[in-house]
Amino acid sequence: MQKHRTKDGFTLVELLVVIAIIGILVGLLLPAVQAAREAARRMQCSNNLKQLGLALHNYESTYKKFPAGRFSLGGLNKSAPASPYLPDPLAKNGQGLVSLLPFMEQQPLYDQFDHSTAFGNYIRPGGPPLTTPDALASGNAALSEMIVTSFRCPSDSGSETIAVSSYYSPDGGAGVAAQKTNYDFLMPASTLTNYNYHRGVSLSTRYMFGENSYTPISGVQDGTSNTLAMGELTFETFNGDTSAWSYAGWLSVGIDPVGAYNSTFPSRGLNVWNYGNNSSPLNNMRGRRASWYSVASLHPGGCMFVLADGAVRYISETIDTTNLTNLSRMADGQVIDADF
Repeated sequence: MQKHRTKDGFTLVELLVVIAIIGILVGLLLPAVQAAREAARRMQCSNNLKQLGLALHNYESTYKKFPAGRFSLGGLNKSAPASPYLPDPLAKNGQGLVSLLPFMEQQPLYDQFDHSTAFGNYIRPGGPPLTTPDALASGNAALSEMIVTSFRCPSDSGSETIAVSSYYSPDGGAGVAAQKTNYDFLMPASTLTNYNYHRGVSLSTRYMFGENSYTPISGVQDGTSNTLAMGELTFETFNGDTSAWSYAGWLSVGIDPVGAYNSTFPSRGLNVWNYGNNSSPLNNMRGRRASWYSVASLHPGGCMFVLADGAVRYISETIDTTNLTNLSRMADGQVIDADF
């Protein structure tokens, strides 16, 4: 019985074996290729954060203080504000990332904003009145549709725009599709329930950023290399929505790795995807962080942060809560484990 051979003299069995070997090699190479691609994306993310860290310090060199994480909010969950947590006389709903634009080679974009009026129009009942003209009339709302690549992590393929709504849009839902950010300031989740929360809490529990924070570098008493300034958030969120880079809407009060405002599992930490054991198929999916203040990224096993000294640090999602809490606070006097 003769063996069937190809034109080049290979038997069909030999050809199938070669094809199988090639398939195995491709299967072995794909993870390595994907890992290399993620390494390149993570490097780009790190470069973005380094640019933000440099911008923070150039801002501080110019104004002798760091920018506020948010300023003149009008959309906090407080119907009857009381001293010392009183709102500003007029709401602007400002996002601190706008303040960094001139120090990120984005001066022309910065100059297009009307800084005397509102950046977003959302006001909760009992909140302060909005400045006039509002964000839509001034043109500030329309600028939120601009893409700033330095505010985007290349590892995140989620939806980059905020769905038009009266809560999250800068124009009250008139039709502006604002752009989200993958990077934001660390601010306590409790900011949501108190206007000017940063000013009212004790120094030992204060974060570097908050509403109208404007922290001087001398305020970072634990050391700038031991204090977190900014971190990552994913475009997709199960509870709430991810913040825009240009204004503050509902739930837009930064990110908090040790906040426990909502029921999540675990209650604190990095890369938390589970919101309240909700049965929705959209819940507990990697890439969709649990809640509006959760710190999360698409980098395997952890998140990137900017420290107060401008350095960028990758922190594992297995970091313990104690170290994470001490890193978030700028003047609690606690010792941080060198191996965090």
